[in-house]
Amino acid sequence: MIRFLVVASVCTHFAVAQTASPAPRPVTPDDSGRPNLERHLDSIASGYLSRRAGEIASIQNRADAENRQAKVRTLIQSLIGTLPEKSELNVRVLGITETDGFRIEKVIFDSQPGFHVTALLYVPSDIPKGNPAGGRFPAIVMAPGHAASGKASDFATAAIFARNGFVVLSYDPIGQGERLQYPDPAHPGTSLATRPTGEHGEAGLQPTLIGDTMDRYLLWDSMRAVDYLAQRPEVDPKRIGAFGCSGGGAITAMAGALDPRIAAIGVACYTTSFETMLESIGPQDAEQSIPHFIASGLDFPDWIELAAPRPYVVIATYSDMFPFAGARATVSEARRFYSFFDPASAGSPLAPTSKTVPTGPALNSDTTNTISPAARLQFTTGPGGHGALRPIIGDIVSFFIRNLQPGSDVSHPYLPPAQPVGSVDSILPKGALQVTPTGQVATSYPDSQTVFTLNQRRAVSLIPHDRPVLSGIDLTAAIRSTTGSATRPGALKPDAHLLTAGTGAFVLPSSAGLDLHGDLFVPISPGTHPAVILLVPDSIHADTPISRTNKAQFDRFAAAGNVVLAITPRPSPPGKEEMKSPILGSFYLLGLRAELVSRTIVSMRIDDVIRITDYIAGRPDVDRSRIIAFASSHMGLVLLHAAVIDARLQHITVDHVLRSYRGLLDAALPVGAPEDIVPGVLLHYDIPDLIHALGDRLTESDSLPGSSDLSQTSTLQKP
Repeated sequence: MIRFLVVASVCTHFAVAQTASPAPRPVTPDDSGRPNLERHLDSIASGYLSRRAGEIASIQNRADAENRQAKVRTLIQSLIGTLPEKSELNVRVLGITETDGFRIEKVIFDSQPGFHVTALLYVPSDIPKGNPAGGRFPAIVMAPGHAASGKASDFATAAIFARNGFVVLSYDPIGQGERLQYPDPAHPGTSLATRPTGEHGEAGLQPTLIGDTMDRYLLWDSMRAVDYLAQRPEVDPKRIGAFGCSGGGAITAMAGALDPRIAAIGVACYTTSFETMLESIGPQDAEQSIPHFIASGLDFPDWIELAAPRPYVVIATYSDMFPFAGARATVSEARRFYSFFDPASAGSPLAPTSKTVPTGPALNSDTTNTISPAARLQFTTGPGGHGALRPIIGDIVSFFIRNLQPGSDVSHPYLPPAQPVGSVDSILPKGALQVTPTGQVATSYPDSQTVFTLNQRRAVSLIPHDRPVLSGIDLTAAIRSTTGSATRPGALKPDAHLLTAGTGAFVLPSSAGLDLHGDLFVPISPGTHPAVILLVPDSIHADTPISRTNKAQFDRFAAAGNVVLAITPRPSPPGKEEMKSPILGSFYLLGLRAELVSRTIVSMRIDDVIRITDYIAGRPDVDRSRIIAFASSHMGLVLLHAAVIDARLQHITVDHVLRSYRGLLDAALPVGAPEDIVPGVLLHYDIPDLIHALGDRLTESDSLPGSSDLSQTSTLQKP
């Protein structure tokens, strides 16, 4: 008898001599700039979400609901990117492991030509090979959470489903298991992007540049998995379900919404609401943060509502990092939507302010009454943290039995022993869960495609070959629409006190609390003076090579009799965030948050440069015809954009700036790129367009190819 292992799926102003620097500003771990900026972005999101709530409230019948579905489906598909054309799956079975209750087939198929998907097919033992009897059985596509082991992490759950009569296809999502996109040659089985979320974040950067998303690839893999199951002789193509937890839950939610062939959907430890998520853990991954998603009037409930009236179970744990309150609010909204198709799903939702949380497993804990098990929309909840599904696995299995095995007894599904024994290695032969010879597609099939290579090909068809070089009003308009920049030159009207500020630490305030921190030098001589703006990534008094270089540059311009402002655009001070991967740096998650509401780090900094120029141009001691600016690296790219929009910047000097977005698209492993990312930018303009438009107003040096390390620590401004 096989033993089972159940695991959680994973988931003071004063005058000084002209040659002196201002008094150093204390260097403290002040991270206020980042949370202030996050709150500002969240307030923008709140406005969009409020408008969405009004639209949802206006739905009064099934026809309204179906109109909403059609609108949202088209919108989401446009945000994700046009899906590929179907091609041959080229299925190969590379081995079979027989065990008690089921067999495991090692499967590899192509979701796109040369893009190999590694998977395990679990087939109940009572289904003979080749299925000569001709019977058809229900099946489930299973996507794992963000576990480096990929499909292997879902063995225990897949085994339970198989023992309950389901054919299960458990596959490796991109960047997991045997499908690393950035394998470390020196350490087989590990990723240069550190972990699955790093793999997804890195792989998502380049598609974003051409208006696509990582979801385009993840969704297509899932849909091709359905194609594969549908062609198996053992499988009833009308009874294919999908289940996933955590990152796999995100994939399952997307596939369940957009692939109508999926007959029953189970999404675990992913569903919440943007309102609760943004104020807690924030955006988490590329596939969970589609650019313009919130700005387009979308939220978590839309994934569920697109699936109506197909059977759907939202699975949540009370102490999950994805806020349980958000899951309950989302299900409560979705109940009303589902009720237009299936009145039994309506129930009597709890008041939105209710904070009552069960202490144990519960069905439909968002309602004051018991929802019929036959209702199309179910809410299965239980105690514990992220991925703690063991207490409720029976309810999950029963949902799929009820909806994919009509007439079967759902009261006693097969479940493993309460105390699991042993490990996977002690249960299965060595290598039973490994499909490829080397354990990685990249090394077993060196000519295989990756998201990077597929995106390069995709770019050829999307980027117009005859796109004109933009300039003037046209380029400004393209920058505005693509980056999200909105501030107009001259919009800021600084108060008199600020305009007469003297040498020292300086703060450019904002009504939104987005203050910009820097250092100001003002010559003591009377009259007007030339002005120099230095865009710096952090305080010039910090003990780093870049800060020391910037301070020396500040002193040199001050000694020459200029009004000098060294200042940090948003977030200011820069602060830190969780790093999904060192190659993504500490601005990746902030960039995702901005993109959700149609903003970018680049756009916000462009607006800051215009505000800074408003301030400098408004000072009575500045010669407005002699304002110049200097910046390096990411700030240099921002300055290129801002100078195209704002002609008051007479001349700018930049160095160590990304040479072109096209070059970034063609880099096999971009490093430190998230600060520069602008969704869809290559469909409209590229960095050479900015350089051409600026002409002799620009001095540029040491531009960087996309293959360079673009992180702040890798570049130095020239003294």
